[in-house]
Amino acid sequence: MQALRHLVLIAALLACGCKFDVSHYPITLQPPYSDLPPAPPGASIDAGKPVPLTPLQQEAIVAGVMVWLKDGSSARFGEMRAARNSHGKVTVCGLVDGRNSEGRLLGLAPFIGVIAGTPEKPDFVLVEIGSTPRQRAVVTGLCEESGIRGSG
Repeated sequence: MQALRHLVLIAALLACGCKFDVSHYPITLQPPYSDLPPAPPGASIDAGKPVPLTPLQQEAIVAGVMVWLKDGSSARFGEMRAARNSHGKVTVCGLVDGRNSEGRLLGLAPFIGVIAGTPEKPDFVLVEIGSTPRQRAVVTGLCEESGIRGSG
């Protein structure tokens, strides 16, 4: 009986979904942003003040997130919030849902990124989508440190 319990436990662990089939590809910084130096060790995040997003910024955010989704046409966006820090940088946190490799919608996941470019031609640099519990915790923490509460 004990051996059967161990076998069931092992089978459950193998089937636990330890590898998540997320709705996005691995996110990396693309040029010219990939050429920027890393933050110095011990650097803190400068919390910003809430700012509204312009329609052009919202379009850039949607386009910037959809590039990384396995099925961009399936993307469904929830609330997006932004904060401008003392250096003028605008951090954006929001929610996105997309289909995984099996075509299933996975539910809203938090994302974080930064508005770059110009006001006339904004660009959105996606930093992370919180698809796994660990990623979700990281994204939520970064959003809160950036001065954005209530997203994700």
